[in-house]
Amino acid sequence: MKLNRIFKSKNFLLSVLLFFGSCRFLGIGSIPLEELKSKYANENSKFIRIDDVDLHYRDEGKGPVIVLLHGVCSSLHTWDVWAEKLKSKYRVIRLDLPGHGLTGIGKDLNGLELPQGVRTLDRFLNALKIDRFYLVGNSMGGYISWNYSLKHPEKVLKLVLIDSVGYAQPLPPMIALASHPLVSPFAKHVLPKFMIEKSVEQVYGDKNKVTQELKDRYADLSMREGNRTAYNYFFVMARQKFTNAELSEGIDKIRQPTMVMWGTEDEWLKYEYFGNWKKSLPKAAFRVYEGAGHIPMEEIPEVTVKDLENFIASE
Repeated sequence: MKLNRIFKSKNFLLSVLLFFGSCRFLGIGSIPLEELKSKYANENSKFIRIDDVDLHYRDEGKGPVIVLLHGVCSSLHTWDVWAEKLKSKYRVIRLDLPGHGLTGIGKDLNGLELPQGVRTLDRFLNALKIDRFYLVGNSMGGYISWNYSLKHPEKVLKLVLIDSVGYAQPLPPMIALASHPLVSPFAKHVLPKFMIEKSVEQVYGDKNKVTQELKDRYADLSMREGNRTAYNYFFVMARQKFTNAELSEGIDKIRQPTMVMWGTEDEWLKYEYFGNWKKSLPKAAFRVYEGAGHIPMEEIPEVTVKDLENFIASE
């Protein structure tokens, strides 16, 4: 009888482990914040209350300030190599935007609106008493960056946009699927790991550089409580605005020295639309990375960070 109880208890425990394991594979439920912190926060991680969100950020190095903004479904970890190489000369500040990484979301989902992202960034930098800096943004972070530069031109010394949202174009496949009216109600609760992994492969030009560790990071952070709801909110917002010509209003009014970087194999924001930036910003510097995808600062960090440093140093 005792052996039977032990056997049953082991089977029960195994069933529980399999159940929660499958939940994580299917993207159901959440990974506790403390568990995520133990894996994805480090000695440089800090948290600051901005509005009703505990915003996760890292502030490293000394010197002129560089602020780095990641894209949708990403986190401040996308800048790891850049930060390591820059912090000997610069003060490098990067953050998990609301609904991403370890930051999570507030009570009001309207706080995720992209114009609100400009306000959140400004409140964050004011709290750190930073009023002059170089601003770099990728994808959604690029959209926030160039809009921030228009609203606060006196604060941004130079602007760098990496495969940035800016011009109307077709939706990326994952966003088109997740934002579909029949899928969207479920996507805020269920985001299978295989879909996250497929998306990571899509944003890299060289698929051989996509490691399991990289896939795990993106998948794990998507399961921080509130993040899937935020992703879904951004996807639905993209469906509403991504194909609207008004998306690019103001780009031609950017006055800061600007550099635009792009990967030729970007599957999310196609290289064929890169020419629009040259038309709107004829005085900007442009860098094209043959074979790179949507996040060249993560895929080929050594090349891209050198271009950043040269741009900052230029007159």
